[in-house]
Amino acid sequence: MTQLGTVPIGSFSIAFQANLGYNFLGCGRKSALILCDRDRYIRFNCEICPFHLSKGLAVPLSSYADERDFCFYAEVMLLEIGFIGAGKVGKALGLYFERHGLKIAGYYSKTAKSAQEAALLTASTKFASIRDIADSSSIIFIAVPDQVLEIIDCEAVALINDHSISKEKTWIHVSGAHPSDILTGLKSAGCAVGSVHPLQSFGEPSNSAEQLEKVWFTIEGTEKAVQAAQTILDQTGGKYSLIEAENKPLYHTGACVISNFLVTLLESGIQLFAAAGMQREDIMPAIEPLIKTTLSNVREKGTIEALTGPIVRGDFNTINDHLQALVAQLPCELDLYKSMALKTVRMLENKRLTPEQAAKIVQILEETSHAG
Repeated sequence: MTQLGTVPIGSFSIAFQANLGYNFLGCGRKSALILCDRDRYIRFNCEICPFHLSKGLAVPLSSYADERDFCFYAEVMLLEIGFIGAGKVGKALGLYFERHGLKIAGYYSKTAKSAQEAALLTASTKFASIRDIADSSSIIFIAVPDQVLEIIDCEAVALINDHSISKEKTWIHVSGAHPSDILTGLKSAGCAVGSVHPLQSFGEPSNSAEQLEKVWFTIEGTEKAVQAAQTILDQTGGKYSLIEAENKPLYHTGACVISNFLVTLLESGIQLFAAAGMQREDIMPAIEPLIKTTLSNVREKGTIEALTGPIVRGDFNTINDHLQALVAQLPCELDLYKSMALKTVRMLENKRLTPEQAAKIVQILEETSHAG
């Protein structure tokens, strides 16, 4: 054990010992808390013996400084967050963290101008190299395009191998598509690696940082990286889920279906309204209340109960009218309608549709072709 001295916390001090290998000794239960020491956040993971547990943990922490027989071993995690990449995502995340009092070390980017802009935005520092930002950070967020992740991994590993930077750093990328294992070199070198993905599309950094207040995150990676990510999001109040690395592709597929294909589906509907004679500039104002009401119903009732329309009613004639109108006027949209209708039937079968109703709708769909 290494004596790290006295750490000031507010108006009092605590003398403690910390195991630099992040392993815990001691007896009894583990409790965890996050404390603020001016501009840094310090996480204590404490082992307290049964005697002290029996005295209760609700007493002010300042009184612990007077305990001479306190069975206390702690890990101290000084969270200084650096960013590799100063695009929309890196800037927004840095600003989001900074607004919640987390210490931003700064930014490194292949474009010095973007790193400078991000540093000014977050009251941090522009760095000239990966080595420099790693030296000044305990956790490095890699916010670069997916195709650059392996390049960053190789450059960082080379610096570790020649002892330019410590392998004790935690490296976290923000890709939704890739698991933390894409940082294979860093992981093999013994570094903590993880991924934290905000389920959001990004635009102007300040607006995106504000939107992050309501966004859900997903976390995966090695134990230490996951703990670091949880510590950060616990501090910001961000909600998150833990997922397995092998499920990352399915997760990202779901994100694309919701985000990307929703836009595609809206464009399909807009084309139908336009073909029906509506002015294109009028269509979005006309359908926006419908979109909002539908999303509200899904949130309140779930997908099955939120469904309305001819399929859920088993209205065969209206479904057939839709199909014939598409064949005659907009055949390019027929296949999408049929596939979406079939998916809807499968959702509702044995729930809000009888097997007979479901079979009849499927028959109507299958009998309709581009030839009419």
